[in-house]
Amino acid sequence: MSLPPLQLECIRDYRKYADTVAILSAIYDLLRKHPKMGQFVGIERKLERKLERSDGYVTPDLIALYDTKGLIFELKWSLPRSLDLLEKEIKELKKYIGQFSNWTTPSGQVDHQDVVLVCHIDDVKRVVDTVSRISKQPDYGFLSSDGFAVWGWSIVAPKQLERKEELRLSSEYGSTRNSTIEEMIQEPGGILISEDVLTYLRFRFFFIRQKPPIQYTMTMLIQHVFIAFQPGPEREFYEIDTDLIYERAARIFFPSWHEYDADTVQLKRRWIREALGKFQELKLMERLNRPNLWRVPIPILRSRQQTQIALCRKIMNSILKEIKRKGRIKVKPIRGRKRERGPLDRFLQLASSG
Repeated sequence: MSLPPLQLECIRDYRKYADTVAILSAIYDLLRKHPKMGQFVGIERKLERKLERSDGYVTPDLIALYDTKGLIFELKWSLPRSLDLLEKEIKELKKYIGQFSNWTTPSGQVDHQDVVLVCHIDDVKRVVDTVSRISKQPDYGFLSSDGFAVWGWSIVAPKQLERKEELRLSSEYGSTRNSTIEEMIQEPGGILISEDVLTYLRFRFFFIRQKPPIQYTMTMLIQHVFIAFQPGPEREFYEIDTDLIYERAARIFFPSWHEYDADTVQLKRRWIREALGKFQELKLMERLNRPNLWRVPIPILRSRQQTQIALCRKIMNSILKEIKRKGRIKVKPIRGRKRERGPLDRFLQLASSG
């Protein structure tokens, strides 16, 4: 039976984020297995701008070194459908151009750094068209110069009804100045990550720097955090505060995947707060009178479906009920025209408006 469009988009966003985490993990794994590509430096490691204030820094998703040159990877699980917002996102890549003073080289600097934007294959055409247009502007010539590249990623099932999946990275625009990387990415079919490696990576890393869709955070909390607090099947609920949820989530279940001197964590506190608010909105848990104290039922979600699918169904039903209550819009399928925003984005905006 086919799922409603809102639920499908909710599930699709969950999977795109999960797959993007796997992409970052795959690039990390490639660097570890192919040292000629480059030396892994760190994930979300701060690069300090040279000759600027002490707080002038950027935080790429992943950085590496090859010879005396730098590699910067920026991953996007989702990009705006609005061309204006997409252009703004592309222009922000300029922050990675210039000199930084704390590369892991004897001098702290590199000869130059290459920048690779990695996005879903569905976003590639819009990204490449936007990059090509912006690169003609005086301040953004770096987009058409050597050392800037756009890669696309896709998850491919080779044969129908088989559970096997393959992840592919492909070159879509420009190139790096790293000959080893270019030799690999320019091969027919790009760089292939097999199912066994992909499965391992999915169980190792869970978040990237870009904020996840709320249904993803909620799923991770249910599957990895809340279940650890359940005192036993004889109890109907337990009480827990936000600080303890964050402490367990950020320090034990999703600890930093950075180098030893990193000071950031995978799962951000603000993402947890937002997810808890959504649990309350969906009546899956209750906020108690004491600040930041929650009553969590055991189990928090009763369904034979996968957690993310069940959550997306509840989110969709909540949105539609709110829209119906306000009498703002008749829900019906829209065909034959392009939308700047996806249906889930549009309905979320309507549901939250006064």
